Amino acid sequence: MQPTEASRYGAAVLGPIASTEPVAGFVGNQTFRLRAASGAVAYLKTGAAIAAEAHAIGAARELGVPAPRILATDLTVPYLLTAELPGAPSEAPAVVRAAASCLRQLHTVHADADWAATLLEPVQVLDELVPSDLADQLRRVLPPFIAEVSEVPPVLLHGDLHVRHLYAESGRLSGILDWGDSMYGDPLFDVARFTMTADADVVLAGYGLSANRELDRIFSQYRILWSLMALRAEIAAGGDWIDPHVRRIAAELS
Repeated sequence: MQPTEASRYGAAVLGPIASTEPVAGFVGNQTFRLRAASGAVAYLKTGAAIAAEAHAIGAARELGVPAPRILATDLTVPYLLTAELPGAPSEAPAVVRAAASCLRQLHTVHADADWAATLLEPVQVLDELVPSDLADQLRRVLPPFIAEVSEVPPVLLHGDLHVRHLYAESGRLSGILDWGDSMYGDPLFDVARFTMTADADVVLAGYGLSANRELDRIFSQYRILWSLMALRAEIAAGGDWIDPHVRRIAAELS
């Protein structure tokens, strides 16, 4: 999508657009920051996962989870226009704790889904994602784990909760960004992903879990699987954010 197109879609909702600027993000998506002549600011996002993102945002907001407010969406284009969140990015412990509590709320939304099939997708193409020695190790480790968690009742997941996706106002969580990786699966996958960037003790306290060796084992496996999913998406989109994911996988295996 070109900036002129983004402005046109935004203008239908916001009125005349004063400025349009691209926002850095995942290589498979495009996001534009639109500032209307009225002063209102919104974000227009286009990409393959718009339908899933719009669904997750709607479900989250119904639960009181502070996802962005949807101003307009068109799945034929596709695009999603959301209002700017109040506040500013924050990694404060109180904000992280509140976000973990929001995850627990989100995980009350259930749906039928084949969680094992979702996890197996990157495992089936390991040789395209990681060096052969890692691929051999992962083929031994991951299938038994996936079989172990395959019967977990699937719940709505944010899918990529990172501290950079948190906004706060006056020290309180005011919004959670970037719902484009939402899916249905094991709630511990979401928690494990969050602990990759936030203090694990704070996350667990906010979610209502207690640390133990079994939970550490599950989290480690899910961090590997999240990294494989991220690698697969990055490579498919022609991105080059490869080495950090490979290093994460190797570290978790060790």
